[in-house]
Amino acid sequence: MATSNYQIYSTTKEAWTAMATSLRAATRSIYWEVYLFTDDEIGREFLAILIEKAKAGVDIKLIFDYWGSLAISNKKIAELRALGIDIRLFEDKKRRHLVWWGIFSSRTHRKILIVDETVGFIGGVNVNHSMRDWLDIHVRLEGKVVRSLLRSFAKSYIICGGDKNAVRHLLKYRFRVMHDEFDIIYDEPNTKGSRVRDQYLRALYKARERVILFSPYYFPDLGFLKALWQAKKRGVRVDLLIPFRSDLRIATAAAFTWFGIMRRAGVRIHFLNKMMHGKGLIVDDDWTMVGSSNIDQNSFFYNHEANLLTRDPKFVKKIKEIVLEWIDDAKILEDKQWVARGRWRKFKEWMALKVYQAFFGVK
Repeated sequence: MATSNYQIYSTTKEAWTAMATSLRAATRSIYWEVYLFTDDEIGREFLAILIEKAKAGVDIKLIFDYWGSLAISNKKIAELRALGIDIRLFEDKKRRHLVWWGIFSSRTHRKILIVDETVGFIGGVNVNHSMRDWLDIHVRLEGKVVRSLLRSFAKSYIICGGDKNAVRHLLKYRFRVMHDEFDIIYDEPNTKGSRVRDQYLRALYKARERVILFSPYYFPDLGFLKALWQAKKRGVRVDLLIPFRSDLRIATAAAFTWFGIMRRAGVRIHFLNKMMHGKGLIVDDDWTMVGSSNIDQNSFFYNHEANLLTRDPKFVKKIKEIVLEWIDDAKILEDKQWVARGRWRKFKEWMALKVYQAFFGVK
């Protein structure tokens, strides 16, 4: 296959259905790395498929983030391992020194599933029943780009204690996808830089007409704000779409503290009443990036993340159609609404900002 094929899903439920279908069709291998996996009604449906496949001799390797999988009991993990499922709880202990709260940092926030080494999934979808009705972006891939996901999974597997010999055959692939319309942009914990953040800055500095940003959580840095000002000076329209109330209320409140600056920079801020968990950006009609990275410093500097970048015109058009539909259902932040915020609201925003700054060590 010369190039990569794809299917885009715009809700968690759609993505779960597609993933379950691919899992049931597996005949050789299942490799799955995910941040949040809960042993609830949804998780048990997926586990039932995995157990069936393990009994059929399919090679199954799972990587669940240590903190994101706390809802799975040690008893259940032991049961899965007894059936031959190689399950690893991700902790990147080498990266704990990055910040004072290192025991909680350096999570795998990636959402990658690879079936039979030929079909891959990447995006923002976790496994938890409370997320059933969320809006999100998840992509099914076939072709050369899946090879990059295989190498990425192998590296994560080794980081969390897996036997290198068990995934040595996956390490022959490169992260960079050559001669293909798709590429995977990975981030690993590094306080000095972020490949994903670089793509956001590139979008703001190079766009000609419009940049659309969307993320459930938003906490920019000064360099990001500078790029927004530069975009405004060039007459670029910038839209930011976020949920009005995300599942992490403190993150939403902290984001509000930036909106005064954002509005002065000419950014149109749109609030969705539904929970939107999709993450990414669209630049003019030229290119788009979607994946696991939120627009915040935790994703940019402290987590393991994976995002799909492409200039494929049909893909860009489809993502833009989805996000514009979400924007049509959203409400734009008006001047009167912003000025009319009460003192209690402003105090909560200020407190959330201080907690966020203290926790992440940012200003």
